[in-house]
Amino acid sequence: MDSLIGRTIIITGGASGIGLGIAEALVAQGVNVVLSSRRIELLEQEAQRLSEIGPGKAIAVAADVRVKAEVENVATQALNHFDRIDGLINNSGLGVQDSIESCPEENWDLVMDTCAKGTFLMTQAVLPTLREQKSGHIVNVASQAAKNGYANAGPYCAAKFAVVGFAAALQEEVREHGIKVHSLCPGLVQVPKPANAADQMQGWLQVEDMAEAVIYVLKQPRRVFLENIGLYGF
Repeated sequence: MDSLIGRTIIITGGASGIGLGIAEALVAQGVNVVLSSRRIELLEQEAQRLSEIGPGKAIAVAADVRVKAEVENVATQALNHFDRIDGLINNSGLGVQDSIESCPEENWDLVMDTCAKGTFLMTQAVLPTLREQKSGHIVNVASQAAKNGYANAGPYCAAKFAVVGFAAALQEEVREHGIKVHSLCPGLVQVPKPANAADQMQGWLQVEDMAEAVIYVLKQPRRVFLENIGLYGF
């Protein structure tokens, strides 16, 4: 399996939860990570902590994935600081609990813009670098809601279905440039991470399970492509 040492990977939604768990695991593999979210104080705190743990380093770049200029700045800062971009983890996302009939338009826009448009904008920002390098990974944290419909989660299902469709189309466009595009489709993930194993909820995934899945995808030889990975608690 390929080594990850020295690679640079951007993680959106990286200040906490799944994104931070993935970042911790990647830094332990020697990856330099660019943590991004809207919460700059928390981002900077976690980036400093991860850099001290090492061996990889971390920097914080605040951005709202719905805003093109802020997203482009994340890619720019990654290149300025680490001189390369090898991958992107599109992890930013949120949901609302509204029926389709009662869902306010602003709630629909919030979910679609964060999950789907944010994935599009962040991907678009890194593609020129990945194409020039003739390599790279884009990993989308989708959901089982990208494959199944759930009542009172219509906007979230629509957004995550869109992410998976976007990834499938993108893969056909970038295959010739050596870029791989994957979507992870987890079931329920326990966030925040419980303080001890006794507090882990049965049937739920843990943050470290998501991190291990990402590392597995990133470490595959160039000749190997993995289809969308479904993960479920057991």
